[in-house]
Amino acid sequence: MTRLLGIHGVRNYKAVDTSPHLGSARLRADWLGALGASAPALDLETAYYADLLRSERQSAELDDDALTLVEQWALAWGIDPSGAQGRATGWLRWICGQVAERTAQRPALVEKSVKLFFPEVTRYFATGRAAVLERVRAAMIRHRPDVVVAHSLGSVVAYETLHELAGELDVQLLLTLGSPLALPNAIFHRLDPDPSKGRGTKPPSVRRWVNIADVGDFVAIPKGELARVFSGVEELPEISIAPVWPHSVLDYLKHPAVTKAIAER
Repeated sequence: MTRLLGIHGVRNYKAVDTSPHLGSARLRADWLGALGASAPALDLETAYYADLLRSERQSAELDDDALTLVEQWALAWGIDPSGAQGRATGWLRWICGQVAERTAQRPALVEKSVKLFFPEVTRYFATGRAAVLERVRAAMIRHRPDVVVAHSLGSVVAYETLHELAGELDVQLLLTLGSPLALPNAIFHRLDPDPSKGRGTKPPSVRRWVNIADVGDFVAIPKGELARVFSGVEELPEISIAPVWPHSVLDYLKHPAVTKAIAER
C-alpha cells in the first residue's frame, strides 16, 4: 500500500474544524472521495494548517502587502499594473479582468480567487511560516510518505518542508498541483532555501517531482516556468480539470493524469 500525504492549499478553513485533527480528517475524507478507485490502494493522510493562516478580521479588502503580491502576479501574466491608476477596487478589478481575458474565465471568479489566495500567501510569509512548517514537518515524519501531493500554496509548504527534511525521508514522488512556486518575487524569490543563480532545486529527499496545472488555472503561473526555474521537475502537459473552477484540488485529484502519476510513482 502506498503511503500518501496530502498538503492542502488556501481556502481550507472551516468552522467545524475545531482542532487540527478534525480538519485533517475532513480533508482526508474529501481527498479519498475524489481519488475514487485509486483510494483503496492508498494509506492517505493529510497535513492540515488552514487554521494557522486564518485571519480574525474577515475583510474583502486586500492590505498593502497582499496588493504588492497582486502586482507581481499581474506582471507575471504580462500585465502592466499601472494600466489602471491607484490601488483601489477598480484597480484590482481591472487587473483581474485582464487575467480573465487571458484564461477565458469570468472576471468575478478571478477577483474572488485573488481575494482568497493572496491574503493567505501574505500571512504565510509574514507570520505563519514557522508554525505551518512545524505542523507539516511533524505530519511527514509521522506518516513517512512514499508520495506527497501538494496543491496551490501547499506546494510552497511541501517544497520548504522537504528541503528541511533532506536525508530523513525517501519520497518517491512529489506531485504538485496548481502550483504558484515559480511566481517571481511574490513567491519564488522568498523561498527557503533561496534560489541559487535564479534556480531552485528538487528537494534531496524526493526521487521524482511532477507538476500538473490546468490550462485555465490563473494561480499556477507563469505557465511552464517551474521546469525552467527549478532543477529536476517534470512538467506534464496542461490539462483541463473543470471550466468553472480551474484551481479545485478535488477536480485535480479526479483527473486521470493525477491518478496515473500516483499509480506510476
